[in-house]
Amino acid sequence: MKKKTRILLILILAAGVISAGCGREEDPAAPPAPDPRAEVAPDAMVARVEGTEITGAMLNQQLNALIQQYSMQIPPEQLQQLRPMLRQQAVESLINQDLLLREALRQGVTPTEAEIDAQIEEIVAQFPSRAEFESQLGMAGMTMDTLREDIRGNLKIQKLVEGQFPPDIEATDEEIETFYFENLDQFEQPEQIEASHILIQTTPGETEESRAAKRGQLEALRERIEEGEDFAELAREASEDVGSADRGGHLGFFGRGQMIPEFEEAAFALEPGELSEIVETQFGYHLIQVSDKRDAGTAPLEEVSEQIGMFLTGQRQQEVIGAYLTRLREGADIQYGPGFQPAPPPRFDPGPAAPDQFPPAALPE
Repeated sequence: MKKKTRILLILILAAGVISAGCGREEDPAAPPAPDPRAEVAPDAMVARVEGTEITGAMLNQQLNALIQQYSMQIPPEQLQQLRPMLRQQAVESLINQDLLLREALRQGVTPTEAEIDAQIEEIVAQFPSRAEFESQLGMAGMTMDTLREDIRGNLKIQKLVEGQFPPDIEATDEEIETFYFENLDQFEQPEQIEASHILIQTTPGETEESRAAKRGQLEALRERIEEGEDFAELAREASEDVGSADRGGHLGFFGRGQMIPEFEEAAFALEPGELSEIVETQFGYHLIQVSDKRDAGTAPLEEVSEQIGMFLTGQRQQEVIGAYLTRLREGADIQYGPGFQPAPPPRFDPGPAAPDQFPPAALPE
């Protein structure tokens, strides 16, 4: 996982840690609080930071991004249970972003145009062509100018945050080795497979004609693969799983109980190099290809050292960012709209597929 991705993840996680008790009380005469399971009205006042309003439209966008991040790892019914907690995290993350951007402006932290260009090129490289990138940009309601401004803001936050890290924040080889041998039980792995998939999504209530057309689309892709075309290239071209399509459909290694039952049953029945028939799940139609299998056992140190290093470094980064955000919030005028005041998250255990469990390999890359 790249550093900037890790930092953004920490900002989201830190939101839930430092939000309790921050900000002003809600107005008792205010309108009723919105249902946390429903989308917020776009013009709703979610919060004000130093007089600048965070709207329902901004919250919906942030929340949808969080839900999408976890959608292939947590079943929809469990995601619905998590929605109030994720909504609260999204609110606090938006507040944190606002405060960090203000502080970056105050300190004169500014990325160069070359750095912004480099970020754009990284994004473009994830698409089959620049034309496809521009098409997707338009479908998302964005222009190149708005994308540049979003990237500019993200880089300002990244530079500001990285400036708070001490020089020795990275975990050393000795610390990684110590953690590994002191926590060997955490590296016991069940039987695992490495797989990739191509997904054509379906929706509840979709007509049989539409579903048949989508199944036919996937059958045509399967024939092309059987005739020798590259699975990964076709996944980049056609898969509708945004979390894996740009990686050629690659899902990494996973064990039993980490995927939905229909997908898991089909995947574990395959041998390395074998292509599945069409598999139907609640998400739609899948083609699955298994590339490797591992027997149960303890993962060797060299295989998990990078993940342990990321985990230990990430913990330290989270502590630094949490303390920094707490200082920024203590001196800020933060007001919450009705129903958006921080509250303890609901008690919920999403089970073995939780995206924040250790080992860090379970984290989305």
